[in-house]
Amino acid sequence: MRTKKLSIIFSLIIIVLLFFISVIVINILNIGKKEVKVARKFIEELSENSIIKENNDLEKEIIKEEILNKKSNRNSKIKYSVIVGKYAVDIDKDYNILGFSNKNINEVSLKSNEISEDDAIYLAKSYLVKITQEDFKFKEIRNQEGIDSSVYNVIFYKYREGYPYYYQEINTLINKNTGELEGYSNYPVTDVNYIDDINITEKEANNIIKENFKMLKLDIIITEEPILCYVNISDKEMVLAYVFNIGINSENNKDNCISLVRADTGEIINYNLEAVAIE
Repeated sequence: MRTKKLSIIFSLIIIVLLFFISVIVINILNIGKKEVKVARKFIEELSENSIIKENNDLEKEIIKEEILNKKSNRNSKIKYSVIVGKYAVDIDKDYNILGFSNKNINEVSLKSNEISEDDAIYLAKSYLVKITQEDFKFKEIRNQEGIDSSVYNVIFYKYREGYPYYYQEINTLINKNTGELEGYSNYPVTDVNYIDDINITEKEANNIIKENFKMLKLDIIITEEPILCYVNISDKEMVLAYVFNIGINSENNKDNCISLVRADTGEIINYNLEAVAIE
């Protein structure tokens, strides 16, 4: 009787162990597929929302290319880059979408009937509303000098608590002919300590800038109204600072630089004077 009871207990233990081993094996096998599923779903949603051009062969292309073209990038936040049809989708270690791009973008031709910059900004905003729940605001259209590009590179500020990040941006590529979204990137800001104190007014920051350049014996013009932004003071720390666009008159030449004044202490934390000769 005791032997029979032990046999039953032993059998139950074996069954339980086999169950857990099966679960572990299934999870291991699925790890390599999760990023593919995430990328596939993202591209399908873009297509369904008319953000990218519909492709009747999309499912076929995904099945054909998803495994062969998967790659890992250890030198950035990108953990996986999965090819879905003609699109490369970048994913981080937590399976968040960091961005995507048309890998055939160099083949996109530029025609005479291109859309305007205002239209590109409008379209980029309408796409972002569907892609991200983050707050954003138009920053600029950034063009490379000397390059006749087939896309508008439309840049947006990311926001936190009503204040923009100055360097962390949302980047979109809008096809100049079709208005289609050809690329997008939006890297999350994580593990950062924020310094939110505002002890310096905009007027005080303005005076600090003027006094600083006066000490440097430089004639300046503040070309735009300053903006209060989050800027990095280290890899893991951000502070609110006033960002000034400065025009500098030097030896009959005009140069530009950015000056940043901390809103908590009034300290100037960064300025770019490489192009200016200081005696």
